[in-house]
Parts: sequence; C-alpha cells; structure tokens
Amino acid sequence: MYATPPPIENIFDKYDEPRLHMDRLLRAHLVEFDLSLRILIPLEDAGVKRLGDLVKHSRKSLESIRNIGKTSADTLEKLLDRLGLALRQE
Repeated sequence: MYATPPPIENIFDKYDEPRLHMDRLLRAHLVEFDLSLRILIPLEDAGVKRLGDLVKHSRKSLESIRNIGKTSADTLEKLLDRLGLALRQE
C-alpha cells in the first residue's frame, strides 16, 4: 500500500524563502549593520551580538543596558523596523 507522508509541520522546506530569510536575518551579527561603536560595544558587553539576541529584549530592558539610552534605543528600533522586526513587547 501507500506510505503515509509525515505531517506537514515536521517537514523542513528548503525552498521556504520567507522562513529561510528570517532565519538568516536573525543570525546576522549586529556589526553587519550601520551601527556606531557607541551602540555596538555596550550591546556586545551585554551579550547582544546578533539580531536574534536583540529582538529578545524589550525597550525597557534595552535601556537598562549600561550606556544604552533613549537615543540608542530609538536607533535600534528604527533598524529593526526597517528589517520588519521589533523589540519584545513588555
């Protein structure tokens, strides 16, 4: 008889462009984007090195990182917005 195919949720489609794009985007290092060292160094010191790390933060937790203030947080939110991403909601 015919074999039952696996459920669709468990199949990784290597041609799923949006999913592959998002995965690659979240793994991108922050140094690949046009951010100043004034923003990059405090983020790296806090362990935020990739976009995926950044989107795990809320605005409040981002501003609690030493040397990341309102202006830096605004810059990071604008970057995420351009990429179709956002900070975590509180």
